[in-house]
Amino acid sequence: MYRRPKISGTEAEKWRSFHFATRLKLEGAVYFCSRMLGAASLPEDMGLSRLAHRQKKWYAEAFFFELCSAHDTLLQELNIIYGCNLDVDKVKWKNPKGKDIKSKLPESLATKMQKGLDADWFKKVRWYRNTATHHYLVPTEEGTVGWGTQSWDAKVDGMKIVCIDEKTKKTIRENIEVCEDYLKNMLEHIHNVWSQMSQEFNKR
Repeated sequence: MYRRPKISGTEAEKWRSFHFATRLKLEGAVYFCSRMLGAASLPEDMGLSRLAHRQKKWYAEAFFFELCSAHDTLLQELNIIYGCNLDVDKVKWKNPKGKDIKSKLPESLATKMQKGLDADWFKKVRWYRNTATHHYLVPTEEGTVGWGTQSWDAKVDGMKIVCIDEKTKKTIRENIEVCEDYLKNMLEHIHNVWSQMSQEFNKR
């Protein structure tokens, strides 16, 4: 259990609201991840292929949206706890003009946050979310499996999500089950930040 921050009044209410939003978005990501993998495993010969195809697209978009949004509301939490005093619509991790979250945090916490943002998994999550939100859909590819160690109607291993490496511009194809790793990484990242925030509360 984390200790409550040493703030009160309106600021405490704002923090509780954003903290609940972060938790709710993480729970949403868990839900949509399981639904996405479930839709990806539906057999095509049961007359459900069109529905399953749409569900996979819907759930994939919802999954990446919730995962990134949880990190965005985490920044809102930091804005209040560390007295950054930025308007809600101005809360950013880094700003060339200096009015940002990063410059206001203790160095150790800023380093921890930046490590997560620089990780390959986070860059891919952000690419999937931005692509689905602003440009297209979460790109997917599907193949037929059902031999060897797989059951005849298995489809999960046959579906891949596709992204473009921002530096090399090369196409990266990943089995859809990698989303479980993305979820685990984001949960670990945010809980690590919460843990340090809790320690900082006791020093104030």
